[in-house]
Amino acid sequence: MDIRSAFETHRYWNTQRQVFSREAKVDQARLGSELQRLRADSESLVHDLKNEGIAVVESYWPEEKCRQGRAEIDRLIASYPDAVHRHSGGSDKRMFGVESVSPLLAEFHDDPFLRGVGERLGGLALYNFATLGARIDATAENNGSGDGWHRDAHAFQYKSILYLSDVTEENGPFEFLPASHKQWRAVFDTARGDLPAAPKSRYEPAAVDRMVERFRLDRRQYAARAGTLLLVNTSGIHRGRPLQSGCRYALTNYFYHPIQIGESRIQQFSPMMPGTAERVRADLPE
Repeated sequence: MDIRSAFETHRYWNTQRQVFSREAKVDQARLGSELQRLRADSESLVHDLKNEGIAVVESYWPEEKCRQGRAEIDRLIASYPDAVHRHSGGSDKRMFGVESVSPLLAEFHDDPFLRGVGERLGGLALYNFATLGARIDATAENNGSGDGWHRDAHAFQYKSILYLSDVTEENGPFEFLPASHKQWRAVFDTARGDLPAAPKSRYEPAAVDRMVERFRLDRRQYAARAGTLLLVNTSGIHRGRPLQSGCRYALTNYFYHPIQIGESRIQQFSPMMPGTAERVRADLPE
């Protein structure tokens, strides 16, 4: 048992929560009513997010709209090659800020329900930094979307993910360890699961497999039809499963607290689609 690393993780999560606490709080009663008007199941989704770290909505986009979305992803890859981030031997092609160059994909970025759920979850204001449009193909080099098991951050990180293609066990379903977004689990996983202490956030596959087997943890994969929406607290441990065949298209909204947005965040994701950095800079407080 690694008590020192567990203590470091506990302390880091507390520090992050203190930083976030300086952010503007939302009116939970008003927001709850607005979300209920948009979707009758909104409170159930927030409940799942709080307890499991993930919630699923089927048929959020219709199949024809998803087909158009896939065509848009391919168009943007061809049209803006210098803005394409390539990972896993080039199999994972990522474009940040697709909302700036595609009215269709901007509909996902601008969807008020998606941000509202995240604000209802955390109780604090959120800013949609950019929408990622991604295509990942099955190659010998691919490690899955996100390049393996990881947390996006510690303490809180919210994303909305939309499958634009059918996702099976073979072409890279999202995988998640339920409840791993909770602080006590992060501490436990560090102490007993041989995971590195925070702020480190990437984990070897063998370490995750060993921890899951040793403690009989739930490891879920989310194979689903095109149009399925995943709402996720990605401070939980997750990955896109490595592809065995085919390809996978998806959109992902990257939500942050406004206090986390600045020039360093812009540089972190650069190069982005034309107009994205300019929009973010214009939104920064003077």
